[in-house]
Amino acid sequence: MRGKLVKQDPNDEPASVLLEKIKAEKQELIKEKKIKKTKSLPPIMDGEKPFDIPDSWEWVRLGEICEIKGGKRVPKGRKLEDQVSYKPYIRVADMQDQSVNTDTLKYASKDIFNEISRYTIFSKDVYFSIAGTIGKVGSIPKKLDGGLLTENAAKLEFFAAQEMNTKFFIEMLSSDFIKEQHKEMLSKVAQPKLALIKLRKTIIPLPPVSEQKRVVGKILQIFSQ
Repeated sequence: MRGKLVKQDPNDEPASVLLEKIKAEKQELIKEKKIKKTKSLPPIMDGEKPFDIPDSWEWVRLGEICEIKGGKRVPKGRKLEDQVSYKPYIRVADMQDQSVNTDTLKYASKDIFNEISRYTIFSKDVYFSIAGTIGKVGSIPKKLDGGLLTENAAKLEFFAAQEMNTKFFIEMLSSDFIKEQHKEMLSKVAQPKLALIKLRKTIIPLPPVSEQKRVVGKILQIFSQ
């Protein structure tokens, strides 16, 4: 995740070009009122960069490259069901192995879903747990697409999604480098819960699109061995 796992290719389109595409897409989405304009994130200072990255990479804050939204608790007085019902309700306890364990999954009735239907998550998104166990990261299986997300997690909707490699970002957000950042943030609060603004401020190194794919290929190769 530092630009050393695979060889650099001078023909790769640099990450700066990807950032320009993301910026243009965000501006268009704001213009169309599909997303709200958010407060600018602070610039990344040299002292915040823990290691050197290749010239084709860029340091970014997570909130620059994706829309981060929280989940929602079950309405007061309502209960989830053990049997398959209208929609799955995905809890932190269900988040396992960068996916979702369906063995103990609970379900929301249509009435519950209608009340909190804004808080759904899709297979193209990435989940990140922000309370209880902090830092569980993964994606939603297609069969659970459109399920409800617990208030103890956030979903990441990447801009320029057709170019971003979701698996790369899951691995990146699972790294010790990210965990150390969040550990530092959480050391200042009594009840460990990672606020969405803190998650937005998380610093990550962004490689070119082609290198994201090569890194994921290398990781899969290493795990298969």
